[in-house]
Amino acid sequence: MKVSRYLFATLIATAILAGCQEEETQDNQNNIDETAEEATQETGATEHSLSDIETDDESLSEVVDKAEEIDSYQAVLDLEAVVDGGAPEKLAADVRFKDGDPPSLHLKSEGEDRTISKDGETYYNNGTEWVDISDSVGADQLYHVTYENAVHSFAEIKGELEAVEEDDAVIYSFEGENNDVFKTFESLFAVEFGAIDTSVIQNDVEIVVGKEDKLIRSIEYDAEGEDAEGEYELSGDVDFTSFNDVGEIELPEAVQ
Repeated sequence: MKVSRYLFATLIATAILAGCQEEETQDNQNNIDETAEEATQETGATEHSLSDIETDDESLSEVVDKAEEIDSYQAVLDLEAVVDGGAPEKLAADVRFKDGDPPSLHLKSEGEDRTISKDGETYYNNGTEWVDISDSVGADQLYHVTYENAVHSFAEIKGELEAVEEDDAVIYSFEGENNDVFKTFESLFAVEFGAIDTSVIQNDVEIVVGKEDKLIRSIEYDAEGEDAEGEYELSGDVDFTSFNDVGEIELPEAVQ
């Protein structure tokens, strides 16, 4: 299958890291500028506010109301996509996030610090040094699978989900063909499949919400489909922990 474009934009600095490690600092900066612009244009990812969610669903309202109280958390994210049996494209991150204006973010990948953003200053590790990318991207562009965006995605598809109580959690699930469900997660994970026809796609969704605290603990999503030219798959898993218990995020010592 020939794909015109197939872009992960969720973690811009991580996504471009491999291609930038051997380049000079100015080349790194140019690549970041271009990637940030492409990510905004191609994924169509939009910013949300919890106040945008209007519902008379009591269980959803409880999740939204609780989300209003969250100002920091940790998220472990794994994304993978495969097109026509090719080598999988993967992104993995361990993120500490603190809300604010602007928000602060500390992103690790494969156990290494990759991106740190605080007070409007953003740096990424190109493998040899920390590069200042503050004028190009901020935390809101570097990481899209925020808790707030996860709540919005939950709200968008809740009417399609079946709820089952298990121990201290409520498991919300959906399995079947639904393009609207796919579009919701395509937006959440900021993934663009380009020219691939994704209108007929099978979804498998599981969202775990705490029975007492009304917090989304995890999202597991898998999708697979086939168009005239071949098959494609997408999986995205995220675990949210350490709610309102994230320590201070500091810029790298090398740039302080």
